[in-house]
Order: sequence, then C-alpha cells, then structure tokens
Amino acid sequence: MQFRRFSLLARFAMTISVLGCTTIAAAQSQTQPTMRNAATRPTARRGPISSSPRDKLPFTNVSMTNLNPALPTLFITGDSTAATGDPDHRGWAAILVDYFDTTKINLANEGVGGARFNSYQATKWPQVMNAVKPGDYVVIEFGHNSGPLPGIGEETQEVAGRGGATTTMHTHGWYLRKFIADVRAKQGIPIVSTLTLRNYWKDGKVERLKEQTSGKGGMSDWSRQVAAQEKALLVDHSNIIGDIYDAMGKDAVAKFFAGTEYLHTDTDGAIVNCEAFIAGLKAIPDMPLVNDLNEKGKAIEAYKK
Repeated sequence: MQFRRFSLLARFAMTISVLGCTTIAAAQSQTQPTMRNAATRPTARRGPISSSPRDKLPFTNVSMTNLNPALPTLFITGDSTAATGDPDHRGWAAILVDYFDTTKINLANEGVGGARFNSYQATKWPQVMNAVKPGDYVVIEFGHNSGPLPGIGEETQEVAGRGGATTTMHTHGWYLRKFIADVRAKQGIPIVSTLTLRNYWKDGKVERLKEQTSGKGGMSDWSRQVAAQEKALLVDHSNIIGDIYDAMGKDAVAKFFAGTEYLHTDTDGAIVNCEAFIAGLKAIPDMPLVNDLNEKGKAIEAYKK
C-alpha cells in the first residue's frame, strides 16, 4: 500500500544531563528483554530526550472514573508500547486523542508498562471489565513481554511464585480467547491488535514477526489466528507499521528510537504508530468507530494490502 509520507520535525542530538540519564535509566529498567542476537541490535542513534512539539499537548485520558456514561468508550489494553510513558518511550495510544471527537466517544488508555497477559489479567483487567458497558470497544494488544506459554493451545504450566505459591500459566492464545470472551460477556466489542514493531532490520526490511521462542511462531501470528477463530475484529498493527517503516527506510525510522532503544519509540514515532492503528480501524468493513473520528482522523487513509 502507498502511504502519504509522514512529515516530521528533524531532530538533533542533545547533551545528556544527570537528570536525563536517571530518567532514561529508570524507564529502560522496565524495557522488555530481547531474544535477538546482540549483533542485530541497532547501533546508538541520537541521544535522549525527544523534543517533539506534540509533548506540550494533553495525551489520551487514562482514567476510568471520568467517563461520560452517555457515550461509548474505546478502551486500550496493552503494555508500555501503548501507555503514555515519557518523551523517549511514548506509547501509540497516548496520541489517540488527536484523532477522535471526544464529544462522541470516551477514550481510556489502560496500557501498563511491563504488562503481559497473565499479569494484566491479575491486576488491571478486572478494573477495565468493571468499567465496560454494552457497546464499548476494547482493544487487546499484548505480546512484547514474555510470560504466557507460546502458541494458542490449551497447554498449562505451574509456575512457582513468592512464598512457594504456584500459579497456572496458559498460552498466549488461551489468554486472548479469555479476554475476548470477557469483553463479549459485558456486551462489548473486542478488537484484537497485533504488536508494534522493534527497530530490527534485515536486508533493508524491518522485522515483522517477533518470536517469543525461536522456531515456535510469533505473538502477532497467534493473535491473528485467534481473532480468526473467534471471529473478532482485527487491526493488523504489525503489518501496517511494517509497510510504513519499509517505505520510510531504516535511517529515517531510526530517528524514532533514542540511544540504543529498539522497542519504544519517541513521541514522533508514536504518532506514526497511532496513525497506523487508525488506518487499520478504517480498513475494517462497517466499523462504527470511523464515525467518531474528528477531521484529522478522517483524513487518514484506510489501510489497503
């Protein structure tokens, strides 16, 4: 698909202050571990911290206590790649407010740094389910953090926790089916979304499939399979971003990642990833959320393979 080029502000390297180093070190301590050979990691690019003009504006609402009950709500559930974060670790859902008419729909970005299906289910998910009402939408995008077993089957594993207690771990697919069922039980509409992409490249193309365990498939493929089995709506976030990144080229995309960061984009990168999500939403036939977009959102072209 042909995409309009994203005209973003050029950035320049900045001297890292002691405070800046402390902030980035804290943020990166929560960064998901990579399974890749170190030789495939990006080399250092620009230094932190991003200075996007967008950082001066409000981000997507994160509260579930201020939602207008007369309006439908679009909830985003996921990890740090969706969460508000900071200028060099900005999640894509933090930018959603720029594209929706909030007089027509509530937005609630419930992305949590470090989250994986099992940890989110035990902590944030019950709060989201308590807030969901009939007609609400829940985006489900997980997989960057290890935890669930690989695949989409019914396999389980007992995992030891603190104090000798054990918990039952399920597969990626099992958790996704559970989340879809939970949303439908509240008469909501689940939207499965594949992962954002890491800054890994091979032969001039960005990596599109992140494998949790080499040779056992990838999380985005498992999400696609479960969405098809459950007849759930799907935004193929990975492939849409991949098309954009490939068109931009490795050097241009590298500017979205501070230092040796490979997973979290800065705010300008989050804008690209957010617009990719909007393009994916608009590609879903008869998607009612398209009617809730503002003029900026309506201007984004629907994704076409």
